[in-house]
Amino acid sequence: MELRIKNKMEEMPAVVSMVEGFGAEHGISDEAINEINLALDEILNNIISYGYPQGEAGEIMVRLRYRPEQVVAEIHDNGMPFDPLRATPPDLAATVKGRKVGGLGIAFVRELMDEVAYSRAVDGNQLVLTKKLPI
Repeated sequence: MELRIKNKMEEMPAVVSMVEGFGAEHGISDEAINEINLALDEILNNIISYGYPQGEAGEIMVRLRYRPEQVVAEIHDNGMPFDPLRATPPDLAATVKGRKVGGLGIAFVRELMDEVAYSRAVDGNQLVLTKKLPI
């Protein structure tokens, strides 16, 4: 299943609907669907907020693939190059006041998903999230 959205926050509910429909179609647990939606929300919010110069229009593709043992979510955008996996991990031991702003989102996504991979193609960024399902 695939959806293409503009780099606008108003497009986010369409992604949630797609993921929920995908989950219903394949009999995926509510817990797994919620975790996939949370991860996609974090990633897409970051792409929309920071991936394009102010006011520049862009397109983001979200594709879901089902296998009995896993769901794979692919996110492709034509925004500025950015590998979230190379970002400095947040210092979770630091106090809130002593902690650097940012970095928690990708840590959260890595916690929710079983695998997260990034690549840069000529036409944009590709992030692949894999969620294992109970067999």
